[in-house]
Amino acid sequence: MRILLVTTNFWPEPTGIAVYTTDLSENLKAKDHQVSVLTSLPHYPWWKVPVEFSHLGEGVTSHNGIEVIRAKHLVPPKMNALLRIIFEISLWWNLRRVSKGLIDKEFDVVIACMPTVAAGIVGKRISKGLDVPFGLIVQDLSGAGAKQSGLRGGALISKIAHAVEGRALHAANSLVVVSPAMQDVVIGLGVESRRINQILNYSARTIVSEDKSNARRKFGWATDDFVVIHTGNMGAKQDLENVVRAAEALPRDSRIKIYLVGHGNQEANLKALCTGKNNISVLPAVTDADYSALLSAADLLLVNERPTQMEMSLPSKLTSYLYSERPVIAAVPRGGATWKFLDGIAELVEAGNPKALADSIIKLHNDSAKMEKLAKDGLAFAKANLEPSVGRAKYLEWVQKLLSTTV
Repeated sequence: MRILLVTTNFWPEPTGIAVYTTDLSENLKAKDHQVSVLTSLPHYPWWKVPVEFSHLGEGVTSHNGIEVIRAKHLVPPKMNALLRIIFEISLWWNLRRVSKGLIDKEFDVVIACMPTVAAGIVGKRISKGLDVPFGLIVQDLSGAGAKQSGLRGGALISKIAHAVEGRALHAANSLVVVSPAMQDVVIGLGVESRRINQILNYSARTIVSEDKSNARRKFGWATDDFVVIHTGNMGAKQDLENVVRAAEALPRDSRIKIYLVGHGNQEANLKALCTGKNNISVLPAVTDADYSALLSAADLLLVNERPTQMEMSLPSKLTSYLYSERPVIAAVPRGGATWKFLDGIAELVEAGNPKALADSIIKLHNDSAKMEKLAKDGLAFAKANLEPSVGRAKYLEWVQKLLSTTV
């Protein structure tokens, strides 16, 4: 089968949706499918093209036998309503422009991955031009996301995105959603339930639990500190200012250390907020090779979301967190997608309440039995629900059914 995947997040981006689109492509390639990827410049979560990836400009390259076709586009260093709209237009225009070179190629199916509206609209256009089935993977929705993320001008973006991305949703022959909450949103937008398939994000990274002391030495951290780690994107929806305020609420003489590890458009602001504080720091993202060690160096792994973050997709970090054999604490909206997903296997705290987050961290620090139970329960859940072999098999089955869909 000849497959075209349209996505604005792909290798070598180290976190978020790129982890799953890359794994999907490699999985399809391993099953003897011919895979091409139409994508953007590597820009997330840095919101710039890092120097080490500057050679991955517009043009055709390959990754593990996969043809990678990149389009240049605007990469705004920060986000507001106007810049988000310009970003999407730039992606749409340039992906569309580059996709004209694909008209003479033969594909059996086109798959697009959202949240960027551009990927969905361009994927729809290509599939229509080639008269082949169109599949859509909904990792997130820009309309719901903008409304809930706290982004300045988010209401305006939400209205525009809802109108445009609805065209892609309704044009897809079959869709994948990655959480029950996302399925409810898509159905609410008028998509027939029979066209929707739910496939949870699985652990695309191999996570191996390492000795904590050895892992700490790798990062130069004290063995007698109580280490809390948040990894991944530092954007508006993560609301990591809440974690900084929680650090301020911790006792001055405590051995609790919080590390925010990653990149994002809020990184500079967070570094400024952490200046002069000895219990919280912002650190750069680590390589895939060191990611297991990073998680193993923690006593507690943290997820934090903005209080309005109710219906968006689950944080990709969770699939790695739960395999690390470390307890998880989540300061997320009560009743939201992440709260429902982690209920019973993580310590849950109301979002936007830094004092409650600080108190819960202290409580877990003093309760080793609870910490051990959370770690075991999380690993058991991951093995039962997030095994890569199960998720990959479901995607292969979905793509095979998509091929037989009548256009």
